[in-house]
Amino acid sequence: MVEEIQRVVALMETLPLRERRRVLEFVESLAQPEGTVGAGEARRRVSAWLVSRVGHLLMGGEPRYVAGIRPVWRVPVLVTRGLRGEAGFVDVDARSGELLVTEQTPQEILARVRALAGDTASH
Repeated sequence: MVEEIQRVVALMETLPLRERRRVLEFVESLAQPEGTVGAGEARRRVSAWLVSRVGHLLMGGEPRYVAGIRPVWRVPVLVTRGLRGEAGFVDVDARSGELLVTEQTPQEILARVRALAGDTASH
């Protein structure tokens, strides 16, 4: 077992810092205790919230696990028709599944959608 750990450490040292973080985030997500929310569930919750509260042409993208005192799944908000692109993100508490949004979040997302539409219209 010690040899395997040494090989993993040696491999990690060859990776760029950003990739090391991704590997560690992935490993931490695998080690989540029972009762936590997975990436797929976080994405489904965000997509349902977007459709019901923000706009039917928006959906959750591929979540990224963000470790910390309060670990979250960071789910990109994707525009699915027309201009297509990313209009921000919604965090989902990885333990409780709670969407970490405020009353202003829908307006903030729609403002980014409009800004994205303005950027693509000007090119």
